Amino acid sequence: MTTTSGAGHEVAAAREAAVAETMDDIRAIEGELGVTREAVAAIRDRLLRLAARRELFPLADFPGPGPDEDRRSFLYRLAQDDDDRFALYAQRSTGAVKTPAHNHTTWAVVVGFDGQELNRFYERSDDGGVAETHQHLVEAGTGVAMLPDDLHSIHIEAPALNFHCYGLALERLDERVYFDARSHEWRVFNSVSGIREARLGRSEAQFC
Repeated sequence: MTTTSGAGHEVAAAREAAVAETMDDIRAIEGELGVTREAVAAIRDRLLRLAARRELFPLADFPGPGPDEDRRSFLYRLAQDDDDRFALYAQRSTGAVKTPAHNHTTWAVVVGFDGQELNRFYERSDDGGVAETHQHLVEAGTGVAMLPDDLHSIHIEAPALNFHCYGLALERLDERVYFDARSHEWRVFNSVSGIREARLGRSEAQFC
């Protein structure tokens, strides 16, 4: 993430304060409601309120991969507890991004900010694979909320920035599984890369 002195730093500081307030509310929601449909829906709605504060998230602060990069998206870490709970990321994509059907092993929420992210949802089928149940196009003002065993896939065709929030940091989600349609097998989906540090006072050396 790139920020400047003066007005740019003021925006970054205001963003960090708003993110911290949001994450406090999310902790309280989970603490009161547990890991339930009601809770993740409330977390989604709280994140939508954060995403509505568009002045705090100028796209220039979250550049996507350049033409010479070997990936099509970056994740920017906006919040993460010291024990790796309650992590929030901004995903900036240049398009042509998709994932196989997968779970998260923790609750997960995606809300839109700029561009579109198609989420497809699945249930396990009788033959050991997956069957699509429905779709939701995530864009500004909308979001999706998932419990740990819910299955979805992501499809981004054009530049986009969206927020992804989890009950446990992505680096700790080493038991996620995805369905490999070619081999018709479930495999461990633990590859996480391209995470960039977007919190004030954290150095770029902490990118992972």
